[in-house]
Amino acid sequence: MKNTMSTDADAKVVQTQLTEQEYERLRRVADQEGLPLKEVLRLAAIEFSKRQEKHDPDDPFFAGDVPADDDDSSLTAAKTDDYLYE
Repeated sequence: MKNTMSTDADAKVVQTQLTEQEYERLRRVADQEGLPLKEVLRLAAIEFSKRQEKHDPDDPFFAGDVPADDDDSSLTAAKTDDYLYE
């Protein structure tokens, strides 16, 4: 697993409380992965925030209106790709 920890100069410290059971479960995972508990918590926070993140508003797929189709009321995948990415 790649360590992508930022430098101390731009890192923020956060704190939380875990039950004894939560802590022991997390400690076992860290031991199994050969990672410090601090890194496992950081990776868990990154994964959680990625899952909660909404779509990128700058992605052409989510931007703009769908054009009216001249001869058919439905867009095919090819037409959609042409509209969005060309």
